[in-house]
Amino acid sequence: MFNKIQKIFFIFLLGCLVIYPLFVLAEETSTQPEEPVELPNPLGTTDVTTIVARIIKVILGFVGVLALIMFIYGGLMWMTSGGKEEQIRKGKDTLVWAVAGMTLVFFSYAILNFILKILIEIKGE
Repeated sequence: MFNKIQKIFFIFLLGCLVIYPLFVLAEETSTQPEEPVELPNPLGTTDVTTIVARIIKVILGFVGVLALIMFIYGGLMWMTSGGKEEQIRKGKDTLVWAVAGMTLVFFSYAILNFILKILIEIKGE
């Protein structure tokens, strides 16, 4: 398939690709940097209450998106039922449970937001 020159070129190229990182990593490094490097905190805070609040809000956001998707799915199921009673019932039930889920998400978000504001105010005092 390959002739002799192509094989030699391929082996040379492969060898260069293997050896090249050794030259890049051979840079001389000092034992101690002059000034310590400060890395920014990716979370933005070290307060555990705030971190937990952010995580719970993200989870509630995902649950809300899931409830919205189920609402759309139930509506499509009902609209494309073609008069079949069983599919209409499934679509209606999906819509009812999706609305119940969205209501639960909204109320849990409101309660959680209220409780977390109180906890953060108490911790701040």
